[in-house]
Amino acid sequence: MLSAMMMMMMMGTASADEISLEAVLQATPTGELASGLGARLDSGGAFLTLEGRGETEGFWIGRATGGIDLFGNSERLDVTLGLFLGTTGSTTYPTIETAGTAGFEVGLGANMGNFRARYRHANGFSGPMESHLTEDEFRVGYRAFNTVELFGQYVRFNPGEYDVIDGYGVGVKVVF
Repeated sequence: MLSAMMMMMMMGTASADEISLEAVLQATPTGELASGLGARLDSGGAFLTLEGRGETEGFWIGRATGGIDLFGNSERLDVTLGLFLGTTGSTTYPTIETAGTAGFEVGLGANMGNFRARYRHANGFSGPMESHLTEDEFRVGYRAFNTVELFGQYVRFNPGEYDVIDGYGVGVKVVF
């Protein structure tokens, strides 16, 4: 993920204001675990994210999101709009499957000194695994030394006709 962003910068297609990498581990009340990795490039009010997540029950997601921050120059407030493309899948026997997906996301964030808060809603348009793409994420974090952010998050997966799945997690984000 990072190598693709670095390649874009070297070729001159992007001049990054900020590059960040993050890792998260979360659990549901039923004991299911999920882990994820992500990378983000912010430049001049635009952003590109790459993220992937795998779950102990065999579901996985990978997606790339491109969008804009309506307050791109603000250090205190973020309002983001983005579109994503990706794949979803399941490795559970006997229904091993993969499918492409697309969707949108809307985000709202606030930075108060070293404290960070963010809400993000993502909604997929297509693909059989939409239960793992339509989600609401609430995150609160603390950034130390301007480079490392520790955060806690709550994610609500909205699977349509299936039961809502809540996830609670912790993570770390490194900013370059």
